[in-house]
Amino acid sequence: MPAPSGLIEAYLEGPVTLRRAVADFSSEQLLARPVPERWSTLEVVCHLVDSEQAWCHRMKRVIAEPRPLLIGYDESRFAAALACHDRDLEQELTLLEGMRQQMARILRTLPDAAWSFTGVHSERGLITLEDMLRAETEHIPHHVGFIIDKRKALGLSCAGRRDLPRLAGTKGGGENEEGSHSNPGDSR
Repeated sequence: MPAPSGLIEAYLEGPVTLRRAVADFSSEQLLARPVPERWSTLEVVCHLVDSEQAWCHRMKRVIAEPRPLLIGYDESRFAAALACHDRDLEQELTLLEGMRQQMARILRTLPDAAWSFTGVHSERGLITLEDMLRAETEHIPHHVGFIIDKRKALGLSCAGRRDLPRLAGTKGGGENEEGSHSNPGDSR
């Protein structure tokens, strides 16, 4: 199976989109929960970074090991227990960018056959390397839709962010809201 056309480039674009979505939030706005019973913007960013760490590890295992077992995790417990409101936005964004750049560099070295390498996810079942990369590539735009909702609720503009309004309302794909997956494991 050949490398998916444009997928690695789209994967690298995610952190750029996220950075633009949160660029003008104040510290207070990052911690605010303008949509009741939903994560703050900083919690969403931390969730994306935590998820990226998990998926990068899983992709590396699928590349290096024959059909490894890939363990899911409880993202709501991560958000509650891992000091999201004490984490630094810039550090989180930089970490996300670095992980994606490293993973993209690895992915670009792979032979075409590697895209069909599989692992067994504890919640999703059999999953290919390509499936994993597609899921993580779609993860940031999905959550930017929630950040846009928070921007609107906080009275922040989307002006100057031409691509962000098209992401609003893209919360479909099996999720009702961040941290509430109707298909367990979608972002795990």
